[in-house]
Amino acid sequence: MSPYGTFGGLRAIFAAAALFGLALPAAADMSFSTGRQGGSQYPVSVALAQVLEKVPGIGTVSLIPGGGAANIVAVDQGLAHLGITLSNSARDGLVGNPPYKQKTENVVQLFALQAFKVAVIVNEGSPIKSFKDLAGKKINAGPKGFTIVELADKLFGMAGIKVNMQYLQIGAAVEQFKDGNIEGFIYSPSDKFAAFIELAQARKIRLIQIPDDIIDRVIKEDPSFYVSQWPADKADYRGLGNVVKTIGYPNLIVANKTKVNDAQAYAMTKAAAENMETLGAVEPDLRGWDLKNMATEVGVPIHPGAMKYFKERGWR
Repeated sequence: MSPYGTFGGLRAIFAAAALFGLALPAAADMSFSTGRQGGSQYPVSVALAQVLEKVPGIGTVSLIPGGGAANIVAVDQGLAHLGITLSNSARDGLVGNPPYKQKTENVVQLFALQAFKVAVIVNEGSPIKSFKDLAGKKINAGPKGFTIVELADKLFGMAGIKVNMQYLQIGAAVEQFKDGNIEGFIYSPSDKFAAFIELAQARKIRLIQIPDDIIDRVIKEDPSFYVSQWPADKADYRGLGNVVKTIGYPNLIVANKTKVNDAQAYAMTKAAAENMETLGAVEPDLRGWDLKNMATEVGVPIHPGAMKYFKERGWR
């Protein structure tokens, strides 16, 4: 899944709702606004739906096509009980930032899943030693519209530098990096990101540290981001020379607070925690994942039922 979201899937959500009669399902059936097929959010949504359908008192969990900000709108308006999105998209909806036309007052966090984390990567022998050394260099941030592109612009602006920004898809960017046509990446990989795992097998690379004051400022301005490190396990990246403190933003499972009661929220959160190996079968980052990360705070209200479970586990 590319870490960005737009209203592109909203029309599909309304069409699917009309097609399947989702005014909302009766009893304890749940509708789940998921990511686009082909992205990483979709298979984990399918696996999660299968887990939730086994929870006593929960009926069928119907997947609705969507993606990104469209999922937030669907959950807020009651077209879906549940949705998957990124923390920054959920936070933008909460406060009414664009592309949202109004605040999404019915959306609450159920639990967090794996995170994307900002990584600045250069060749081991690169003359780029510090974040400010990126000034004027040809750096790839990913296609326009991705969260990381906007975040990179903010980071460089805070540092008072300009780079020669490139907007290649990650596969093409890796090849250009190998050929010496770009000098580095600023990207938001997950902890087990295949493209960079393969790159670290072919090249010796290292990470550039984002200055602490910039990390702190970003998080103060937008609590959907939090302090993390990348990668979680350096052993996954054979040719990587170091690990850095950085900015993370996770996938969230969100719920409509008026459609999902406390008992349901508690039961679904508990089931997800107890069946994380099932989710890990389709999402490598969730294999051996620290379950307390489910309670990660990203500036979005947490459902009282989920919070009850987190407190029982000592995570909050």
